[in-house]
Amino acid sequence: MASRVLRSDGMRFPYSTVFFLSSCVCLGQPLTFGVKGGIRATDDITSNGLFPTVSESKRYVVGPMFEVGLPLGLAVEFDALYRREGYRTTFGNFAGSSFSRETANSWEFPLLLKYKLPLPVAKPYVVAGYAPQVINGQINSNGFSINLLTGEQTFSSSRTGTNWDVGHGLVVGGGIQLGIGALRLSPELRYTYWNHPPINVSGPQGYAFQSAQNQVDVLVGMGWSVH
Repeated sequence: MASRVLRSDGMRFPYSTVFFLSSCVCLGQPLTFGVKGGIRATDDITSNGLFPTVSESKRYVVGPMFEVGLPLGLAVEFDALYRREGYRTTFGNFAGSSFSRETANSWEFPLLLKYKLPLPVAKPYVVAGYAPQVINGQINSNGFSINLLTGEQTFSSSRTGTNWDVGHGLVVGGGIQLGIGALRLSPELRYTYWNHPPINVSGPQGYAFQSAQNQVDVLVGMGWSVH
C-alpha cells in the first residue's frame, strides 16, 4: 500500500500588502479593481507511469485583482486566484490494491510589479513577482490487502484531510492593457515556477507522483479604474 506524509505549514496573510495599497489610494495614485480569470495551459500532476495518477483538476482559474498605478509607467498588482485541484490514483500488487481520490481548493496570491509602455490606448506590459500558494482538501481512499499466509482479504476505507506545504512561486509574464473609458481589459500570458511540488507522494515499487513545478496560464483581467 502507498504511504503518505501530509505536512502542514503556516502562512501569514500579507497585511502589509493591503496597507500599501490603501496608502497609495490615499496619496492619489490611480487604482484599478476587478477580476482576473482564464485557463491553465499546462498539466498540474506528473507521475512515473508505473501506476498512473490522473489529474481531475479544473483548468479554469479566477479571482479578484487590484492594481495601484505608480510613476514612470510602473504599477503594483495583487491577485487572489482560485483553482479547483484534484487527482485520482490506483496502486496494486500481489498483496492488495488501493484507490484514492483527492478534491481540494488551491489559492495563489501573486504580488507583481508591472511596467507598461506609454502608449495611448493599447499598452503592452511585462510583469514579475512572487506568489505563495495554499492547497487544502481531502483524500478519500478504499482498498484491500491480502494475508499471504491465509489468503484472507481485509477491506478498508478512509478519509484524510490534506493541508499541503505552502508553495512559493516566481512569476513572469506579459500582456496588453486596453483602455475604454474607465474600463481596463488585459489579456495576458503568465508563467510561474514553483520552488517545490507541494503534492509529493511516493510508495513501494516506484509508485510516485507530484504536482508540477512549471505552470503556464492564459489570463484576461477586467477592471475599473478610479482616481
